Amino acid sequence: MFLAHGVGIGSRIYTAKLFSNELIRGLGGERAFSVSHAVGSPGYQVQSCTQLSCSKFPEYAARGIQSQLSSILWRTPLQNVYVVKKPWNREVRDAMVEFIDYIHGHYPAVNVVVSEDVADELVHESSGNSRRRGVLYTGLVGDIVSKTDLIVTLGGDGTILRAVSAFLNVGVPPVLSFAMGTLGFLLPFDFTTYRESFDMVYLSRASALQRTRLECHVHRRDGERDVTMTYAMNDVSLHRGSQPNLTSLDIVIDGEFLTTTTADGIVFATPTGSTAYSLSSGGSIAHPLVQCILLTPICPRSLSFRPLILPILSHIMIRMSELNRNANIKLNIDGIPQIDLRPGDEMHVVRERAHEDATVVLGIWCVARNENDWTRDINELLGFNSSFSSKTKRR
Repeated sequence: MFLAHGVGIGSRIYTAKLFSNELIRGLGGERAFSVSHAVGSPGYQVQSCTQLSCSKFPEYAARGIQSQLSSILWRTPLQNVYVVKKPWNREVRDAMVEFIDYIHGHYPAVNVVVSEDVADELVHESSGNSRRRGVLYTGLVGDIVSKTDLIVTLGGDGTILRAVSAFLNVGVPPVLSFAMGTLGFLLPFDFTTYRESFDMVYLSRASALQRTRLECHVHRRDGERDVTMTYAMNDVSLHRGSQPNLTSLDIVIDGEFLTTTTADGIVFATPTGSTAYSLSSGGSIAHPLVQCILLTPICPRSLSFRPLILPILSHIMIRMSELNRNANIKLNIDGIPQIDLRPGDEMHVVRERAHEDATVVLGIWCVARNENDWTRDINELLGFNSSFSSKTKRR
């Protein structure tokens, strides 16, 4: 669903009308935008990202036997930074402008890439400003993915999930995230530190934590193959939705039948997603570096069906039992609704497998502040093992 690609449109500079007009066909069948030109106008200028160099991935080197983190090493300077923000929030937009202006002012060789809607928003907001700003690059999602060296997010955990979801069937660049949302399990940096944080990444002085992804394949009963294949940073969940009857699911692990469960649904989570839907359903909390898949039932009818922690190399197959009285079963990947499943369909969940490019390192590498980010998060955000009595005032 993120695989559309456009044809290069040269190096012309476009103004605020770039995204409000329809796409038209240029000469030779190339895709072009119907725009008006204002090369010397103030505010941001917008160009197509198709003219940028292809993405380059850094190397990740272990910092030591006792370290949980790896050093990010750029053999060639990073050039293209994809900035993603939380939508519909003025404070976040102002922070994004501040960050982009810093990049333009201190790293003129670094190109800032944004999505089409964000470019439209930023150009519109800066159109009444007499100050001349730098160039923003944008394009179709597939083009952005092929050019990105580093992802920078401004928002909450959902902003990170949305950003990395675009990188299907390809490696994910390192992610530098700043906390400007409601949740922050994946957000080690405060925005006030954006200057020094980006400097550390650019100068190969930053460290990263590797987080695993899951692959989800759906096979239809009628013989269609791989109706959908996508990745999950947090979790894959099956649920009965608004239908009144419980779901019946046959679960097979590595070719061995485990059980048929009758429940509201089931969650398959990565260690990163262990503090999300899985935790709310009674699952365990797992450190991001633990190589495992969490299987957590949602409100099962049997009290003996307990959450499981499976090896990361497990091949999990879930068949929608023919005994289901519901015509459809809801599938969600990282909270995003997918196609409905029907009785007889199969879903396969495995660890992310090697890509065509063997040099791409698997997983999602998140820039980390220090070794203790995870411990701090479960204490400060979850209030791990906190006592209610300490908050009770005596009268």
